[in-house]
Amino acid sequence: MKASDNHSSAISSNKGLFAFLRHPSEDVTRDNSPLSLLRTVLWYFSTSLILVVGMAILITLDLSPSTDSDRHIPVWGIVLFLPIAEELAFRFPLRRKRWILTVWAGIVSYILLSMALNTKVYETSYLPERLIGCAAVTVGIWFQGWKWLRSIKFSWYFYLLAIAFGFAHLSNSFTGNGTTAGTTAFFLLYSIYQISGGLILGYARIRHGFLLCILLHILTNLPAAL
Repeated sequence: MKASDNHSSAISSNKGLFAFLRHPSEDVTRDNSPLSLLRTVLWYFSTSLILVVGMAILITLDLSPSTDSDRHIPVWGIVLFLPIAEELAFRFPLRRKRWILTVWAGIVSYILLSMALNTKVYETSYLPERLIGCAAVTVGIWFQGWKWLRSIKFSWYFYLLAIAFGFAHLSNSFTGNGTTAGTTAFFLLYSIYQISGGLILGYARIRHGFLLCILLHILTNLPAAL
């Protein structure tokens, strides 16, 4: 088993995106050379472009559901807050160091508690309760929880976060007159778009670092704010 894990790590360290996705590993050599960065950026935007074109065709033919999910979110929220918050939630913990997992658990627990109490993260309602709950989770992860997270097989961990990222976006407020072949096709493309984006951003997190994930996410959200 150990030899197989070492083989997977070697494959992921020495090759590109597809080799990594076949054998996800957190022991990948960081590579921020211009050519390596360009490959990742091109994979991310070319994949996104193909799927966006497909969804745009369905929208043009009036075969997609309508959405009003972003109308109540200010521009700064779409361009900055959402990309940073989503990358902290879904890509930051891919490097499973003790301090990273502890910070991640504190941030995510605070956000989830705010959602459970139906309040904004920046509002003061239930603030003491949220802070106490957040502190309890953070302490638990620092002393014991991080070891459990480290014990999960990385490939499962990696794909679970990518799929969770995709399904989190399916909660957007789509509206329409029921399910048709067009809306089914749209949801299929939309799901593939989000999950494939999550997979490539996960690769970027391991291969190039967290800041590139945020930058790519911001650039993806930017057209929606224009």
